Amino acid sequence: MFVKLRAAISFLTIFPTGGWDQLSDGDSARIAGYFPVAGWIIGGVLAGIAYVSAQVSLPPSVIAVIVVAVGAWLSRGLHLDGVADFFDGVGGGADPEARLKIMKDSAIGVFGAVGLILLLLFKIVCLTAILAQLTPMKYLLIAAVPALCRWSMASLAWKATYPRSKGTGHAFVGKVTGSDLILGGIFLLPALVVGVSAYVLFLFSLMPSVWLRRKSKVALGGVTGDVLGASCEMGEAAGWLGALLCLFWIL
Repeated sequence: MFVKLRAAISFLTIFPTGGWDQLSDGDSARIAGYFPVAGWIIGGVLAGIAYVSAQVSLPPSVIAVIVVAVGAWLSRGLHLDGVADFFDGVGGGADPEARLKIMKDSAIGVFGAVGLILLLLFKIVCLTAILAQLTPMKYLLIAAVPALCRWSMASLAWKATYPRSKGTGHAFVGKVTGSDLILGGIFLLPALVVGVSAYVLFLFSLMPSVWLRRKSKVALGGVTGDVLGASCEMGEAAGWLGALLCLFWIL
């Protein structure tokens, strides 16, 4: 258990917890059940930074930029790279083979740049509006979203097809089991502290993964590691939109 937990944290964050060297090839996908734990770590750090920044009277817009920047740093920009590659491939290729080839290219194109910029701006705008609210519940919502969207990323790998013979996503796509998702769901239970808002956050965080499963099947022939990364970033953006709606209409 602890080896898989350490491997999940090491894979999804900058923290060098190790564990990979102790996993067999067949066990690599089993770390997906611990993805939400890595999300809670990231979310906790982001919420803490937001809270401390608010105590020194920084404007919500400035705090939002800091939170988004730190979030990218904590995840090593791994998922943001997936966002750029996904939009470049889908926007620039005429068929699945061409799109997959474009996504393998390390250079970023117009579609990727625009998609990445819009995603980051969307996150900043949502967080700015969230942080402008006076309720302390906003910090719990900020902390919960990264955990929820990392479960959604694992769910996208469940029963999906990997369109390449090898790659980063090969260890997870189609190999995540229902048991892994149940375990990850258990780690999401702390989100229930925000009440009914937890269900709203969950639905919003899950929507990009549901869309990407259908889109990538048609456009790429399956789910790649870049698609998994894109689902995490897009799920985070959608989750914070859901958090904003909760603050206006539920909390």
